[in-house]
Amino acid sequence: MIDLKALVQPKIESIDKLAQTLLRAFNLVNFQNVTDILNFRNHQAGDLLYTKQTKWVVITEQTPLPLNDGLYLKALGDVFVEDFNDGDLSQSEYVQLANKYCMAASSRNRLVFDANVVYEFSSNTSFDIYVESGGWYCSGICKLHWKSAPKAGYAVKILGRFKYGHHYASLVNNSNYHPLEGFNIGSYNNMLAGIGLCIGHSESLRSMNGAVVTSKFTIARVSVFDFDDVVSFYPGVWACELRQVNTMGGSWQTPFYFNGIDFGESIKLTNCFIADNHRRVADNELGKVNFNTGEFIIYGSSFNNMRVVINGDAVVKMNCPHFENPQSTAKNKRFLEVIGSHAYCVLDKPQIVIRDTPIYSTLFYCKAGSSKNKHPYAGGLVFISPSYNAAPNYRPDLAAYQDDGIEYESDGYLELVGGGGRVYLEGGAHINSLFYTDSPIPIAKNLVGRYLLNGDFKHSNSSSFPIGWRMLGDFGEIRALSINGKEMLKIQCAAGQASSIGISQKMDCYSSSLCMLAVRYHCEKLTKNTDNSFVSIETVFYSMTESEIASATRKTSKLRDTTVSDMTSGKLVRITSPIPDRAYQVEIKVLFYSDIGSNEKGGGILIDSIIANVI
Repeated sequence: MIDLKALVQPKIESIDKLAQTLLRAFNLVNFQNVTDILNFRNHQAGDLLYTKQTKWVVITEQTPLPLNDGLYLKALGDVFVEDFNDGDLSQSEYVQLANKYCMAASSRNRLVFDANVVYEFSSNTSFDIYVESGGWYCSGICKLHWKSAPKAGYAVKILGRFKYGHHYASLVNNSNYHPLEGFNIGSYNNMLAGIGLCIGHSESLRSMNGAVVTSKFTIARVSVFDFDDVVSFYPGVWACELRQVNTMGGSWQTPFYFNGIDFGESIKLTNCFIADNHRRVADNELGKVNFNTGEFIIYGSSFNNMRVVINGDAVVKMNCPHFENPQSTAKNKRFLEVIGSHAYCVLDKPQIVIRDTPIYSTLFYCKAGSSKNKHPYAGGLVFISPSYNAAPNYRPDLAAYQDDGIEYESDGYLELVGGGGRVYLEGGAHINSLFYTDSPIPIAKNLVGRYLLNGDFKHSNSSSFPIGWRMLGDFGEIRALSINGKEMLKIQCAAGQASSIGISQKMDCYSSSLCMLAVRYHCEKLTKNTDNSFVSIETVFYSMTESEIASATRKTSKLRDTTVSDMTSGKLVRITSPIPDRAYQVEIKVLFYSDIGSNEKGGGILIDSIIANVI
């Protein structure tokens, strides 16, 4: 009988080698983690190896994972980050090791993270992810937390490999389009200095030095919480999309325009949620969304308790955006402002929601295209068919009279858009409940082509009569004056008889829409017989042949004195008139009727402002 054990044993160098030989025969060489593979020193070219979820092959071409005898480890397919966890390395160490492998130019493997895992990184840890690599992916949500602010100035950076040169345009075609998907970066209510998600790379936001081409990619299902800058775009970024990218806390940053910048072509934000500005560590200022240059196309995104600032020459086009102040108790809220001399913003079918907290700041603001920014047609704010859903306590006209120590950003008028810039309205406005009394709040006192001239009475002729207006009636006095630093129009009836006097102005209108008129006034010297004194506002519609088609009138009753020093006691009278077919112009009339008959001058009113919009 042959002793097989005695025959074979002298030829076996070790039990481990025998096991490896048998496993190689069946392509079933398994290791617990990548460290085990690297520590094993008897690899052969062509070996197929397995860690927990990643498949590997031993090759002779160089990779970041060297083995024995000039051999290297190459992944086949996705690389799973937990396969680098050997129990001794920290999370910072083994995730950096996995990322170093996947970001190598020789690798295009995707780095996959398990869902519902929380990674805690030190301040020495930051990650660069190339758009030309396989990127990072999680099928659910993986949480990336930093114990303190990253020393590199950012937590995660998405960037291209290639600097600008003669052939950069063709090189960006190597992008795999998905460098980051399925992650939370940072933790809510743990504000840190620096950038959460940095997109692009250059020496600074104001320089193309060192800039790399970062283009043709999509970042999806990513949330960034409470970094000073939750998202920062650097020069060299263009033609990309952020889809379902949600941020809370800090600011969004972009470069300003400078000579030689390549930035901002067709950057898309799709179904993003941007909310809850917190105070930044660096300057204690509240976070903002800053668009300073470039073209941003935004689809169906929400901006809640977050100010959007469109500056410089930025062009921002929003389709069905949502603006709201949920659960906020701040009374000085502002949703969006267009302040750059060439800045341009389109809000197509926006939904504007004001909750129950009183708001005294003007929600939208535009100074692009104003008299101080004389660049014809170079900027402005466009509303297309806006929708409103709001409580009745939106009162920017009362901002100056709040004795609560809060500084409100208001021009002192009851309107949706302040600032005096160029504001356009296309289509109608769907009004749900943006009412103060029984009429909707005007869009702006300076809607292009559809607004009154000099509705705030800041401009008058040598006789103090307001420019742009026509006098109605001869029995009394009309003049513009300044009271307590505010321009007003005084209308005073003649003495000794019942009389009426007022002003009017015509403006263009369009059929199948609404004309909104609002007048705020104060009364004075109404000492007796005032039950039949009243203020009347009227809209009269005319055809192209100047024939009167229709009119609408609203009258106040039983006027009583109000003191100018107590501006909150001013009265507001409104009228909303459907514009009839064939209407070409509307005449706005404001009249004061006094029945005081005495030797003294008749009673008077002071008009704070007149706002008329065609919507």
